[in-house]
Amino acid sequence: MQRAVSPAADLSALAAFAQIVRRVRPDVVHAHSSKAGAIARLGRLAHPRIPVIYTPHGYAFAGHFSSVVERATYREIERVLSPLASRVVCVCEAEARLACTVCRAGRVAVVHNGVEMAEPGLVDPHMEALGREGPVICALTQLRPGKGLETLLDAMPEVLTHHPSAQLAIVGEGPDLQALQARASMRGIPDAINFLGWRADTLGMLRGATIFAHPSWAESFPYVILEAMSAALPIVASDVGGIGEALVDGESGLLVEPADSSALAGALRDLLGDPERQTRIGRAARSRVERCFTQASMIEGTIDVYDKVLS
Repeated sequence: MQRAVSPAADLSALAAFAQIVRRVRPDVVHAHSSKAGAIARLGRLAHPRIPVIYTPHGYAFAGHFSSVVERATYREIERVLSPLASRVVCVCEAEARLACTVCRAGRVAVVHNGVEMAEPGLVDPHMEALGREGPVICALTQLRPGKGLETLLDAMPEVLTHHPSAQLAIVGEGPDLQALQARASMRGIPDAINFLGWRADTLGMLRGATIFAHPSWAESFPYVILEAMSAALPIVASDVGGIGEALVDGESGLLVEPADSSALAGALRDLLGDPERQTRIGRAARSRVERCFTQASMIEGTIDVYDKVLS
């Protein structure tokens, strides 16, 4: 979600960027996210010989949170700035399809996100304690609009009807904390919902989970999905953005429609009731990351784009 900033702040950032470029004289500039991408592309007007690569990590005009007017405005900004990018490097095919609506397809490349493979290690003590009470569904995300935690909380009463000892661990922080706590109370399930705040050791949290849930309403290609796959966790996620490129539905994860609490509840309920299937899906997920989404393959793909731009 984009944060509003003052025009003065944007001009200051653009001036600072121009100073850095003059001092460092880079061979290539690679900007990540829409604001950095806008600054780098505008900065190219002063340094036209330096290639600029832009990775959106989710276009604002495709976000669920924007109004129709906002989406149209964001789309037009991207269209106007697109000629200033030497390449638009997208983190998934879904993002690339969006990129091709605002810039020439020949300038669009895809380099999927990648992660280091998770190794065995310690389980976070909070997750370990929850695991002694019952199976743990883990969601690791920012507590802000668009992450779909409302859908997950709405799904939990049905899940608890079939699996009364289940616990939901929500790892992260953000502006929606109080609203989500109130929603859990309204659903009559506060004792099963655990808001654990931000944790630096994400792998320690994942190691203590039974199932990983990602109910987001809009995404590009989230690292956290790959991290959960690497940890051999069975995943239930919304079929948005490039998540369906990471997970093969029914094989290395389960995909549901976004904002559909009934579908989410059904997938979680059924998966909790089938430990053998949990293990099978988790192993398939880890194997898929090893084949397709390693950090090494991401770096190799990015360097390949740099070489092509500089050749």
